[in-house]
Amino acid sequence: MGIYTGTATCGRYRVFCNGKLPTVKKLSDALDPFKAPELRIDGTPKMESIGWVRPLTPMDKDLAETSGHWDASDCQIAGGTLLRVRYERRKVPASLLAMIFRQKLAEHIQSQGKPMGRLERKKLKDSIAQDLLKRSLPMVQFTDLVWRDQESELWIFSNSKSTCEKILQLFSQTFSDPLDLQVSPLDPASAWIEEDDSDHRLQLVTRAEPTVFARQQAM
Repeated sequence: MGIYTGTATCGRYRVFCNGKLPTVKKLSDALDPFKAPELRIDGTPKMESIGWVRPLTPMDKDLAETSGHWDASDCQIAGGTLLRVRYERRKVPASLLAMIFRQKLAEHIQSQGKPMGRLERKKLKDSIAQDLLKRSLPMVQFTDLVWRDQESELWIFSNSKSTCEKILQLFSQTFSDPLDLQVSPLDPASAWIEEDDSDHRLQLVTRAEPTVFARQQAM
């Protein structure tokens, strides 16, 4: 995970909170509908999926991202709130789809004595694509975020613009409406930083004592 070792590229965004900081319960309630389900190797018909998983630190080596119950209390760290996103992408090779499609068309002509109509061909191709998609292995990517609520900043540890856009959309869906938040990028000159000091980053995401984040004030 780039947040802990090596050089990490971090995109920085401003988070505007129209009121008091949310309580842990409010954060948990907002997270629940957007948590990623247990990872499935096959049987999933979606090309892309994204959701929140349990954030892990090097001290959590015996835990899995989706094992057991977790909520916002597991996300509290000295620097604010540690979040983690799991993004899955499945892809059907075009050459494989074309090959199986041609085979099915040939089988149809052999059994029926005539070619398929245009609508039947489209339905067949879509059906084959869905079947192959369910059997394809997902490419899985994890990205860590730190919501530094005291500084009103969100740090996304990724150097991919498309990844940051997907995560910002998920962050907004999760928190903007229920918690009345707004997110905007910082000035482009200061929006991206590269951090080589892994000890500093590890200190940033060190688990804090629960009492530090017992936010009693409501929004």
